Amino acid sequence: MSQGAVLEVDYRPSLLERLGVVFLLLLASHFVVDALATLLPSSLGLIEVRSGLSHSQAAWLLGLGSFTSGLAQPLCALISDRLRTRVLTVVGITVAGIGFAMLGLTTNAIALSTIYVLGMIGVGIFHPIAATTVAQLHYHRRNSATGIFFVAGMIGGVFGAILWPRWLSTTGGFGNLPLMVAPILILAFFLHRKLLVLPPIKQHQWHTADLSLLRGNWANIIVLYAASAMRYCINTSLVYLFVRWTEQVISLEHASMSAEAVAKQAAPIVGNLNACMILGMAIGGLMGGTFVAPGREKWPLVWVPLCFCPVLALFPHLSIQASYVLAVMAGVGFASMIPVTVALAQHLLPHRANFASSLMMGGAWVVATIGPRSAEFGVTHLGIETTFALLAAVLAISGIVCCLFREPKGLTVAP
Repeated sequence: MSQGAVLEVDYRPSLLERLGVVFLLLLASHFVVDALATLLPSSLGLIEVRSGLSHSQAAWLLGLGSFTSGLAQPLCALISDRLRTRVLTVVGITVAGIGFAMLGLTTNAIALSTIYVLGMIGVGIFHPIAATTVAQLHYHRRNSATGIFFVAGMIGGVFGAILWPRWLSTTGGFGNLPLMVAPILILAFFLHRKLLVLPPIKQHQWHTADLSLLRGNWANIIVLYAASAMRYCINTSLVYLFVRWTEQVISLEHASMSAEAVAKQAAPIVGNLNACMILGMAIGGLMGGTFVAPGREKWPLVWVPLCFCPVLALFPHLSIQASYVLAVMAGVGFASMIPVTVALAQHLLPHRANFASSLMMGGAWVVATIGPRSAEFGVTHLGIETTFALLAAVLAISGIVCCLFREPKGLTVAP
């Protein structure tokens, strides 16, 4: 790679700027967006009762959210790469805030699905451009920077998973959701103002040898994409399985309870399980970003999933109290390599950094659409224990496939 090659951002931030307002606002925005994204999964039992959804419809709705969010990411990333703009980050948080706030006004399946899709599109629009901006401004510590960004989202997810079931279980809880629009719009406004301070993204030219190396990296991108897709399928499957497993345990303990009573009693437990899983994702993401050095990503990508896959197989055999610990461990197992994968993909395709980010996040989420539906099929036809065991096998395969990753040569692009 020629010494003159640069990333999209031809800019070396000062120390003040590296620790400054833009980075903090991106972290805060990620916190908010990921907190919003947990609203429906963590409160699924309550929303099923409110909107009259069957278990199968609920599984499809979760998958639809993953599909629309995932599809929005690469499309918006390509637009952002082509126009060399960061404004879609602001559009994403705005659309997500309005969409999820309006869920409080829906009482039927069609309106619920439409509004949920709108919110998840906003979630998808936000992620790739924000993640790329963070990594590019901290290129030589890109794994750590992306890991911190990832953890901010996970903390938001924990907060949301704990908050929403309790909020929506109260009288008037759904009706109060629109009140959150105003603070989210204020955050979006300040983020927009600070992003304008950054120098414009610079277009650059590539030498023939550079382009040959970049084209050769697509095989690695495919391997990383396959592993990412499996990780996200595990994530979306667990969101569904937490609901079904918890309701099954409560129904066995209280056979006389109505479906609505079971859903209400299960909702806080499901929220706790989601929060524990997201906490594990945050811990794993921070550790992966901190301890996996750039250029040494391959073997952690292989071994971490293999070490943690037994956790998923054990999950349905233990008590609810023990399941909280396993949920944390499961989150570490499938998510610790996510920020590493995102930063590595940006490194492999620096001329399409937003698109590379979107493939490892939203592009993989498109495949994760099948997660809840596959979990529902497994629970119905194979039993919940077997379904968890199959999920453990998927986690193991996500590590094994990374053996095909080939260390990139000659790629030394830096801002």
